[in-house]
Amino acid sequence: MTEEQKRRHGHRPQKQRKKQELPEIFFCGDPHGEFSQILSAARDYKPAAMVILGDLQPSKPLEEVLAEAMAFTEIWWIPGNHDTDSDAIYDNLWKSPLAAHNLHGRVGNVKGVRIAGLGGVFRGQIWMPDGKPNYASVGAFLHRVGKNNTWRGGLPRRHRSSIFPSVYENLSRQHADILVTHEAPSCHRKGFAAIDRLAMDLHVKWLFHGHQHESISYGKYSGIQVCSVGLRGIVNLRGEVVVEAQIDPKDAAALEARGDAVVETKGETSILVFPDKAGSRGQGLSGKVIAQPWRSLDQTSNRPKKG
Repeated sequence: MTEEQKRRHGHRPQKQRKKQELPEIFFCGDPHGEFSQILSAARDYKPAAMVILGDLQPSKPLEEVLAEAMAFTEIWWIPGNHDTDSDAIYDNLWKSPLAAHNLHGRVGNVKGVRIAGLGGVFRGQIWMPDGKPNYASVGAFLHRVGKNNTWRGGLPRRHRSSIFPSVYENLSRQHADILVTHEAPSCHRKGFAAIDRLAMDLHVKWLFHGHQHESISYGKYSGIQVCSVGLRGIVNLRGEVVVEAQIDPKDAAALEARGDAVVETKGETSILVFPDKAGSRGQGLSGKVIAQPWRSLDQTSNRPKKG
């Protein structure tokens, strides 16, 4: 077709679609009551949103703890198993205005990105995946246990961070871009295939989880980019490290007890030293107890630029 014929027939050149750029979203590993890393990352980078992957355990109402961060970004979260450890922790989360940004059991629109959340953990008293559930739903639990086993007229506090089959199944019928969970998928040695299936049912492209206090970029697993965010670590959607995760003090103590590492304290800094077989320090293996180096299985992560 000549240019004249194209004009005569109203032919218009097709516009090339621009690749949609996703907003900058950060994913935060278990804070366990320490939020300074979230405050500093929000101030320094000003992301569109930050999603906390459970075990927040705030000592004050969440909106007070994160007030400084909320001046720069939106805060979203899912609960972890320790977020129902006490009445105070529970109330600081679920009575906060930020309870409206709890993603557990639903798909939220976070700056135009659909993020599905499954907080809490699998507990044998309720349901272990691939086994028959003891209670399919909250209603079934309350129907069978009686009023003496309730808390504040409803589900016992501990089980408000338990995963019920009904919540899981309802979420699996939806669609999302990203799945955030507290439990790990099966690519982690302590993970669950049920998390894999949920991610595939949701047709997500990314999955971020907390709970295990390990920083691992698994690469693509079952076609989904999977990332474990370590204790108090922060990463972005591209897997770039914003804040390095910390080594769990329990893990450091266990390594030292086995003779695999030695903790050396200098001032306020504790260094975890891994000796080589000859007894000298292993080059490149030493890490701070307060800052665990990021481990990537398929790529070298670079820090994003500050805003």
